[in-house]
Amino acid sequence: MGAPMARRVKKSGFHLVVCDRNPAVLREFETTGAVVATTAKDCGNADVIVLLLGNDEQLVDVTVGSEGIVHGIPDGHHPVVCVMGTTLPDTLRKIQSPLIGAGAHLIDAPISGGIPGAEDGTLTIMLGGEQADIDTVEPVMKAMGTNLFRCGDLGSAEVVKVVNNMLSIATMFLTAEAIDLMEKNGAKFEQTAPILNVSTGRNFLTVDVPECRRQYGSWARTESAFTALLNVVRKDLRLARELASSSGLHLGLLDEVSKYLDSTDDSVMDRWMRHGRRR
Repeated sequence: MGAPMARRVKKSGFHLVVCDRNPAVLREFETTGAVVATTAKDCGNADVIVLLLGNDEQLVDVTVGSEGIVHGIPDGHHPVVCVMGTTLPDTLRKIQSPLIGAGAHLIDAPISGGIPGAEDGTLTIMLGGEQADIDTVEPVMKAMGTNLFRCGDLGSAEVVKVVNNMLSIATMFLTAEAIDLMEKNGAKFEQTAPILNVSTGRNFLTVDVPECRRQYGSWARTESAFTALLNVVRKDLRLARELASSSGLHLGLLDEVSKYLDSTDDSVMDRWMRHGRRR
């Protein structure tokens, strides 16, 4: 997700500094004229710092760790740090004070729309934090997304994103099984989707069949891509369970979907690869 989003920012004319653990990604951006940073600390003099990380531990390390952003912000500089991955509100509060102490501002700006949305610059971006900070980063956000929503105070956008992930992850896996069921019994998805879309089975994958197949094909384009996706969705549902627990809620279906994903086998990837083929 991060690389195509960064390409959109560069294409929009912004001066781009890239920091990534993958040397191949850094080499690609270096050829485009972007500045390559060795550590997160080296990004501290940017005006807008966009973070897209895999988990809460990485977020804490990149922001306030020994080589974190807080150690690279020059005196008198006040960057806006935008947390665009999915994390918990408590984690944002944990890093907020050190960032403020270093002169930075913090917003949460999680995204939805997948790799195709990142490539096309059509992501949905949920925004939480001070309005002045959101106004500051809005031009950069518009380079990456077309649907920007102000959710409330810091952490509010992450709550919306966690809930969105709960719904979308369950839909992704159940819709794939539904397509298998209909096509095994002679009903083509392309002919069935218009019926679903004026019925109660309508969802984000049925509303655009070519895009649905593109999504499944992207998610399962290689074994490593599918494994990476599984790791992300498992993490997202773990965050949902943690948020539910801290809210005093027991959500049984969420627990069952999580168990299903923990035991996913190769047949699921095979199914998604089939659905990703153009018909």
